[in-house]
Amino acid sequence: MAQRFQLNPKPFTDPPADRLNRVSLIPRSAEQKQADNLGERRPLAPRTHEDKPFGEHSDGLHHHHAPPQNVEHDKVMDHGHENKMGSHVVPKTGHHPHSSEELHDVNSRHSLVPRSLGHNSLGGRFGPGKHQAFQRNGRPMFSLSDDRVMADRVLKTHSPDMVFFDVRSLLSVVDDIFKSYVPSIDSSASQPSLVFKDYADHASFEPFADLIEQITCEIDCKCLHTGESHGLMTSGLHLDSRNTTTFSVLSLVSKYRWDAKLVLVLAALAVKYGVFLLLAETYATNQLTKSLALIKQLPSIFSKQNALHQRLDKTRILMQDMVDLTTTIIQIYHLPPHHITAAFTDHIPTAVYWIVRSVLICVSHISGVSGFKQDQVMSFMEVSEIHENSERLRKINAYLLEQLKKSHLTIEEGIVEEEYQELIQTFTTIIHVDVVPPLLRLLRPIDFLYHGAGESKTRVGINVLTQKHVLLLVSDLENIEKELYILESLYTEAWQQSFEILWVPVHDSWTDAHDVKFELLHSKMRWYVLGEPRKLRRSAVRFVREWWGFKNRPILVALDPKGQVMSTNAFPMVWIWQSFAYPFTTARERDLWTEQEWNLEFLIDGTDPHSLNQLVDGKYICVYGGEDMQWIRNFTSLWRSVAKAANIQLEMVYVGKRNPRNGLEPIINTIREENISHTLPDVFQIWFFWTRIEGMWESKQRMLKAQRTRGREGFKEEEKDLVLQEIVALLGFGGEGDGWGLVSKASDIMVRAKGNLFSKGLSEFNQWEVNIPAHGFLKALNDYLMMHQPPHHCTRFMLPETAGIIPEEVECTECRRTMEKFYLYQCCLE
Repeated sequence: MAQRFQLNPKPFTDPPADRLNRVSLIPRSAEQKQADNLGERRPLAPRTHEDKPFGEHSDGLHHHHAPPQNVEHDKVMDHGHENKMGSHVVPKTGHHPHSSEELHDVNSRHSLVPRSLGHNSLGGRFGPGKHQAFQRNGRPMFSLSDDRVMADRVLKTHSPDMVFFDVRSLLSVVDDIFKSYVPSIDSSASQPSLVFKDYADHASFEPFADLIEQITCEIDCKCLHTGESHGLMTSGLHLDSRNTTTFSVLSLVSKYRWDAKLVLVLAALAVKYGVFLLLAETYATNQLTKSLALIKQLPSIFSKQNALHQRLDKTRILMQDMVDLTTTIIQIYHLPPHHITAAFTDHIPTAVYWIVRSVLICVSHISGVSGFKQDQVMSFMEVSEIHENSERLRKINAYLLEQLKKSHLTIEEGIVEEEYQELIQTFTTIIHVDVVPPLLRLLRPIDFLYHGAGESKTRVGINVLTQKHVLLLVSDLENIEKELYILESLYTEAWQQSFEILWVPVHDSWTDAHDVKFELLHSKMRWYVLGEPRKLRRSAVRFVREWWGFKNRPILVALDPKGQVMSTNAFPMVWIWQSFAYPFTTARERDLWTEQEWNLEFLIDGTDPHSLNQLVDGKYICVYGGEDMQWIRNFTSLWRSVAKAANIQLEMVYVGKRNPRNGLEPIINTIREENISHTLPDVFQIWFFWTRIEGMWESKQRMLKAQRTRGREGFKEEEKDLVLQEIVALLGFGGEGDGWGLVSKASDIMVRAKGNLFSKGLSEFNQWEVNIPAHGFLKALNDYLMMHQPPHHCTRFMLPETAGIIPEEVECTECRRTMEKFYLYQCCLE
């Protein structure tokens, strides 16, 4: 990047030669010419107020007074381009009454480029540095003091009178013109396929045709009269009528909104650019075009395609940046009015100013006046000018897009919050006469379902659920296979006559891969499935997560025929009592627990028909688990010896453990191959066995919560609930890798113990067998095990967070002390 050097005055005899032989196109007065003849150069002071866009002083900045007119001083070119080009301007005098710092301040005061947008800043002549920060002191760099002064002047030209039109349609037409390519010129560029658009659906722009023509004439006239088509003429000279033209154009569109101003000005540029392209395209084949080009003095540039291609290519870059920034501003003014905050309005005038100035730059590069004729190859000054303005517009656009993104997020969050509160009222306070209206509010914009799978799959409306009990199966796409396996076996005709199941897949960010997974899962379902679940609103997802307690595990929300929520998760009731839990209300749950006895038949119901048959036949059943194969062999061997000695019929059933780390298939296969004992049919049945016990725990906790369970008072209720204590003990057994066992017979007591204690009790059978005749086998075994409990025999178990039922405190079923609570994050359980 070029650097700015302060020129210290020193004497010399002859001025250095201009190696590039550049010609100034700025008219010089007689006084200036006389000064030049004397070998002196004076800074060209602004002659009108219009030529000083930021006023006499910058906002909030102090400047020294300009030197007297009779004092000779240097002319320091802005942005240091002369240093880059190899041409130095130095004074001929040997003395200057002001310091170099004062001299620089005087010259920079008259520069048309704001000091805050100068060298090495957002608006620097060569663009920002590679590692330059986007903000300075916590605010955008294009909103520093000089730009604020300029923005104030822009605001003075703004007096909108609510004139609106379809700015997006007009900008679309403008963008099509900017992206047009001429085959004869752009032969080296990749050209889009030829597509003819039909603008019949665009609004009529006839009312603005005259205004667009006025803007075009204003731009053309100023460019032709001031001769500033060449980039060199706008690279830091103090007399910059481009600024005057900018405000003249803004005055023509003063009554329009900011976005409309920009579109109209860009339309004027599009007309200019489009006519130029048409002339360039037909110049070689059409006599009329040749004649027009001659009048416009274009033959020289049309005859050199490479130079013209270079100019058009560079200009298009700036055009696209203008369109991008204008599009952003249009999006801003389509926000709700109260969201168009100072974060936008403080910077839009600045953006408008620089877009209009960029339009003038583009006109100067495509107008075909002096710049094209004198220098066929774009000069460094011209290239840097386009680059500088492109970088400036991109920086402004990046900032506004950032603010626009924040506004969209705020608006979206507001909409989600409003819809979320509406759903809460829908399912808590509003009384419905049918289940369909609340379902439509929850699932909108989705209004149809699928029923059945495969060839029998049909599309139906949600109204098919009118006046029916509905179980909403809410889940994601990754943790539902086991629930589907069990539900499929329970979904009998009796179920279908009582209620309907509707699967509602929930996922935060839906992808094509999820569509494939959805179809795969759907193929296994005979019940209703939500159509197009990817369209489910964020408010609905938030509602089922926060209000109904959906985490990662599926839940089953029960709705009665009037849409009232009977249970936010009926899965525990379904696992425990299946269809007997209908209609899944809290009252029904309480009644079922009141009627239920705690015995082995209830524990294994629905998981192992073989064991149930053995119970009916009067056999003792020992349910055991663990992962230590050697302990399993030893434990089953001891049981066979004890059963033979006690003369009892015994059946042993392996039920594995909760959340096995490496899977249970190897253990199950070994048990079957060695004929050690009976096992549950498969891993799904083992999973269901433990899930059903977890459901018992959750159901009991829900009952306690309904009966006022807070603080220590809640544990008084828990201490009286012997069934809950047994459930917690089993969960503790199943959560550890060590062995354990439980034995019972029909409706008799259940004896349970950890593996080592149980094995020890069986191996010492001769010490307690004498009590069997008086107390019975189970009572004698239980008494012996309780007498030999180790000093430390507390319970430890882990539970998933389900529906917010995790209590603050839980007592150990062995030592009655409050258990410590830990958090466990775990995946890939199998």
